[in-house]
Amino acid sequence: MAQAEFLKNNYINWLKEKLVFTDVENGYVSISTPFIDSNYDNIELFARFISKDKIEITDFGETLFNLEESGLKINKRSKTIYRLFEGILNDFGIMYNKENQSLSITTDVQRFPTAKNRLLQAVMRVNDLLYLNKENVSSTFNDIMTDFLIKNKILFSPNIEIVGQNGISSHFDFSIPLPEGKERLIKTAARPNDINQAKIFNFDVRETANSRDAKYVLLLNDSNNPIGGNMNTNALVGLDKHLAEVKGFEEIQKKPNLLAS
Repeated sequence: MAQAEFLKNNYINWLKEKLVFTDVENGYVSISTPFIDSNYDNIELFARFISKDKIEITDFGETLFNLEESGLKINKRSKTIYRLFEGILNDFGIMYNKENQSLSITTDVQRFPTAKNRLLQAVMRVNDLLYLNKENVSSTFNDIMTDFLIKNKILFSPNIEIVGQNGISSHFDFSIPLPEGKERLIKTAARPNDINQAKIFNFDVRETANSRDAKYVLLLNDSNNPIGGNMNTNALVGLDKHLAEVKGFEEIQKKPNLLAS
């Protein structure tokens, strides 16, 4: 077996093994994921049938509870943080219950994998709010990227959802048209050493590469901290070097044409 194929299979098997489904009380199924929350515990979601063909998936309020324990309380008194929070929910189609602080999504049975993935990515993005500069909170990294693309007159479409070969929906933050009908699909990470986003990027590239004529970029916000070597390892393992790459925002600011060519 070729080394690339071995690494690819090893990675996919790891992901399947780490995604653990367990029956718990009141008809719920616990879904333990290999991705880490703000307390460095595995992110856990819960699913249950609410009718014959409808499923609710929720975090039971753990995301906002953990953030509050870490010193970040999300409410309308913190206007900017709350605006960023609502933007994340809108991007991924997530409901917020103010009474129990839960994040949830309701879906058809057939769309369960897609909905689970959307809630998981929303939880990770909400966790990122903890790492914003508390003295100068005005925008997320995606907001900064949007302004950058507009300023440099680079055409783009935001918030791209692509259904992959296994029926799972993958989310990319930006799509930039390239010559000859190709596109550049970009996933962003607000922290330059966010292993969660590196792993999600790798999985999403694998899921969608056969259905899109695209080049893929994991774009990291390295404005305040350098990119660690393990980001490249986790993001690109088993992928063709001509298909996907990792870039830092510092480099892109100096050479905007890297995204449009």
